[in-house]
Amino acid sequence: MEESSPPPPPSSKSPSSPSPPLKTYKLTASSICYSKSTTNISPSFFFKPCNCNTTPPINILKDISFTAYPSQILAIVGPSGAGKSTLLDILAAGTSPTSGTLLLNSVPLHNLSSFRKLSAYVPQHDSCLPQLTVSETFAFSARLLNPKLTDVSCIVDSLLAELRLTHLTHTRLAHGLSGGERRRVSIGLSLLHDPAILLLDEPTSGLDSNSALNVMQTLRSITDSRQRTVILSIHQPSFKILATIDKILLLSKGTVVHYGNLSSLETFLLENDFTVPPQLNSLEFAMEMLNQLNQKKHFTPISLPPSSPKNSTTTVSETKTGKVRYRSSRIHEIAVLYSRFWKIIYRTKQLLLTNTLQALGVGIVLGTIYVNIGFGKEGIAKRFGLFAFTLTFLLSSTTETLPIFIHERPILLRETSSGVYRLSSYLLANTLVFLPYLLVIAILYSVSLYFLVGLCATWQAITYFVLTIWVILLMANSFVLFLSSVAPNYITGTSLVTLFLAGSFLFSGYFISKETMPKFWTMLHYLSMYKYGLDALLINEYSCLVSKCFVWYDEKSKVCMVSGRDVLEQRGLHERQRWTNIYILIGFFVFYRLLWLMVLIRRVSRLKK
Repeated sequence: MEESSPPPPPSSKSPSSPSPPLKTYKLTASSICYSKSTTNISPSFFFKPCNCNTTPPINILKDISFTAYPSQILAIVGPSGAGKSTLLDILAAGTSPTSGTLLLNSVPLHNLSSFRKLSAYVPQHDSCLPQLTVSETFAFSARLLNPKLTDVSCIVDSLLAELRLTHLTHTRLAHGLSGGERRRVSIGLSLLHDPAILLLDEPTSGLDSNSALNVMQTLRSITDSRQRTVILSIHQPSFKILATIDKILLLSKGTVVHYGNLSSLETFLLENDFTVPPQLNSLEFAMEMLNQLNQKKHFTPISLPPSSPKNSTTTVSETKTGKVRYRSSRIHEIAVLYSRFWKIIYRTKQLLLTNTLQALGVGIVLGTIYVNIGFGKEGIAKRFGLFAFTLTFLLSSTTETLPIFIHERPILLRETSSGVYRLSSYLLANTLVFLPYLLVIAILYSVSLYFLVGLCATWQAITYFVLTIWVILLMANSFVLFLSSVAPNYITGTSLVTLFLAGSFLFSGYFISKETMPKFWTMLHYLSMYKYGLDALLINEYSCLVSKCFVWYDEKSKVCMVSGRDVLEQRGLHERQRWTNIYILIGFFVFYRLLWLMVLIRRVSRLKK
């Protein structure tokens, strides 16, 4: 159970120096309706001219009206299926209502991009980077949102005190935080945007009673001190939690049963001959009697006052277009994201140890297996097998980064869709982190393998070998990054990696040459990532041994049957292709990163719409 933490310290501002008045916003929903149409496929699909039966639309929300005021908490309450999440999604500009109007300070809300800048949405499930501490989580977000801040630590300390998380400043989110404390971190990230309207989906869901109360008390403090409009959905609040709430919107089957404060609900129950038992509060009793109350709906009439010029100007003129204006320069975004992502990689000890030990261990084991590889027919076969296994190991070893990418994806989508930074900045920062990291892995693997095996002992060949290994690792990393954008979870992502790599290996030319391959499969041969990596390693090795004879007709005649040049020609390779394969591998690296960018841009644009 979460321990109660001390209340935030009083403000240090002097009363003699008043701060400028805060801009506050009132959100009104007028006759909001939302319906969802369904279509059933006819069993006689191939026989009837009309292949579908359209059923009447399902009414999820019907004539919802209320007003949420500044410095007040409005709780949307109701059983499962009442329409709480749908209504909150409409209020967060995530879904458009079928009919009805949203008004901001009594002005109809038409520009959703403006409203998103004024509001913040806290989802039910916390999505934070577990490798960072609480203060680092806030600090990185503050730097991205306010690039001109000179003292980020002051902002972070103030926010930690406001959220009552000062005692957890240097605690990582992966361990040491209770559910309620993690929820307060999520709320804090939204507060860094300084929203006028704060929307929360089930902020007490999954928490014990004490943790839930602490979260609600924190929200109460924020609402009062910042004069913000807070709207949240909640399933069934306790009596102590009800004390933190100003107004209740009780929903049942998509309609309003009651809108008002707790005392007006008590009056409504008494007027309809319902007596609240002493062991229940009025809301708990109303939840139990929803079927009867649904016939006697009651809510305070919503009056729509004339628009106020003072408030409406900023409401509708925040932005004339839907184009997002970023607060930071691209260079600043890349610098902050680079620092954040590097900390994540560095603190993911399993990834560091796994990649390092794999590179050294596999390199040494392969080196001892193929030690002094020699020449002859066996030497040719051994080199082919060594390079093929090297490719298999390198391409499959990068899957360890898949869970990192998939876990970070919802955070990335949330931050980019709200305009915190550009997707391209994240991509460049990610690339800048992995360039040196994978270079170290490539050097470790190459050094542990190269000299034990006895491959071509020239500095040019050694350097080219390390470069090839590095580019292969970068290409594989880029491939995994792309799959992380389309895979719904880690299991599916791993399956996709295995499927694509197996197909790439099959068509690489190792098992069956291009000449003996059916013509309709030839295209996949040229799209194989294995092919160009394998060709690059073979060219590097045999270019050094062009005149070296591997197979003699007989020892006495000294007539060479197979030389290093012959091995390359049998594969259809030439020394001139040395850099062509590297360029193609780099092309794969860039191509998969661009695919990732296109997929994420599409997903972010859908979230914005």
